[in-house]
Amino acid sequence: MRMLDMVPTAKWGSCLKKDARFAPVFQRLIDAPEESLAALRADPAGFEDRALAEEKGAIQANAPLFDQRMLGFMLFDADGGRLPLAAPDWVPPVENFAALEDRGVRRGGSPRFLAVEAPDGRMLHLFWAPIAETTDWNLPARIRAAADAGAADRIALVTGGDVDEGPIDAAARGFNLTDLERRVVVGVVRTGNGRAAAALLGIAYSTAREALAAAARKMRQPNMPAVVHTVVAAAFGIFPEDFNAAGLLADMLQLSERQAQIALLVATGLSREETARAVGVSAAVVKKELELVFGNLGLGSAAELSRLIVEVQALRLFARSTDGAPGFIDPAIEPSRFAVRPNGRETIAWSDYGPASGKPVLIVHSNWSCRAAPRPLLRALQRRGWRPIAIDRPGFGATHPGRSTPQDPFTPAIEDTLQILDLLNIRRAAILARAGAFYVHALKSAAPDRVGPVVLVSPTVPTAASTRRRGIMGTMKDIFQRPQLIEFYFRVISAQLTAARIEQLTRAIVKGNAGDTALCDDPEFIRDRFRAVRPFTTGNLVGGINEQVVISSGSYAAAPLSATDWTVVHGDNDSHNSVADVDNYWRPVVPSASFVRLAGGGRFLTSSHPEALVDLL
Repeated sequence: MRMLDMVPTAKWGSCLKKDARFAPVFQRLIDAPEESLAALRADPAGFEDRALAEEKGAIQANAPLFDQRMLGFMLFDADGGRLPLAAPDWVPPVENFAALEDRGVRRGGSPRFLAVEAPDGRMLHLFWAPIAETTDWNLPARIRAAADAGAADRIALVTGGDVDEGPIDAAARGFNLTDLERRVVVGVVRTGNGRAAAALLGIAYSTAREALAAAARKMRQPNMPAVVHTVVAAAFGIFPEDFNAAGLLADMLQLSERQAQIALLVATGLSREETARAVGVSAAVVKKELELVFGNLGLGSAAELSRLIVEVQALRLFARSTDGAPGFIDPAIEPSRFAVRPNGRETIAWSDYGPASGKPVLIVHSNWSCRAAPRPLLRALQRRGWRPIAIDRPGFGATHPGRSTPQDPFTPAIEDTLQILDLLNIRRAAILARAGAFYVHALKSAAPDRVGPVVLVSPTVPTAASTRRRGIMGTMKDIFQRPQLIEFYFRVISAQLTAARIEQLTRAIVKGNAGDTALCDDPEFIRDRFRAVRPFTTGNLVGGINEQVVISSGSYAAAPLSATDWTVVHGDNDSHNSVADVDNYWRPVVPSASFVRLAGGGRFLTSSHPEALVDLL
């Protein structure tokens, strides 16, 4: 997505396309950072009060990020005839809307929410709406274009996706299951119970039961419904942090609030006794309510309930998503794998870019991005025999925030990293980190024998140690001295992220650096930047907020380390921190490290100088 050429700052904002502009409270910082900085310094408390009052908490990051393969679309004209639109094989092959309704079974009494049998016999869930009500739906471009071109009157959204060799299969693979365990889990997702899955696969029920038990142990889940819930949720993508609200289920499925609460708890793996304690009723009441839920929804097992709940959540979240939400993951360039923390409730997301035979290197993201690594860097590493692995730290991307706090965001991240390394049987890994230096220091301090050679790229320094106060980055450093504004601006920015806005913001960040400005003309660079930040739109951004608090407050004490195999790389035209500031802070911390200055280098060395960085490993 290409924006208008740069114009002088005073005129820039007025020339931008509407969809490239942020809300005024942040757009002003981009358009005139020096004026904003002057206003902040003149009246810090007043600046904060005005910013908070202007938005009134209305802008919240809570958009779902889907794997498009889990969704199917059908369009119908005013007479109910089905309009031409390419659809996957599993979408019901009906010729008109009346046939769709005839095949469907109402879920929860809502005429718009149906269960429909797929060609392969599976039950799929479907939500339809008049096209006039979908102006704020974040439809894929081809679907929106087809709707506009074909005089569509209504749209049907189907969840389910390809089970075999599709996103559910990929999600099951992502949990490091054996081939048999994966096939049995996918079979249960497809059929709703272990006995039917065994029959489908042509294996003994005892074999399927053992495989399910092994899968549950490996995934740290208490039972089959929890396994199904976790796998199906992972297959869909990333849901907003409030996705499991009982009110949403009660509304969509026409359940009582108590029934919705019980259904949620059972679907995520709690026993009936645990559910009873959580809801504050007896086990007998839970049993009775579950019988009503199963009967009303036509379900035969808790595993079916688990899948239904995730699919209902997806349908509702998709329908409420607003124009401009990023919407969709490309699994071809964003490989996802998952691990479950020891508590069995929280997921760690990571990517293994391969090849398995390569030397492992952890790609550490900054506090303003998630794990998606720039493709030039990935290509350079793989050409040189490395195996890039990237992990979302707690509160980033698809990793649960867990115990991350502003006082200590790094200890939980270290635990996650060591769990993934153990899972992969990697005793020691090299590290290449872009602006994630404090975390790498904490990891080396806690587990020195697990950390191999390190390349710190453009390492961050505490705000108090940074003398550079130019442009939007300089203004943000001063703004973030006020902790309440850290979360405020994180949420305002994250709720509005689009590729066009990312390009605008990146151009503002690198203004004055010819190399980085030219980099912004490369569509691949903008797409990589967008991929790395768009998971924040789901609202899972507490990790970035907590780490920014550490940077702004200077609360992390980086004690000196023995780091003879470390290299600190910095561009001499970095828009964020000067070479002198980086040297003054990091040389006493890693006195035995090599310090490399890249002439003309800017803020995004992992995209502009990937070969030079790999040379240093």
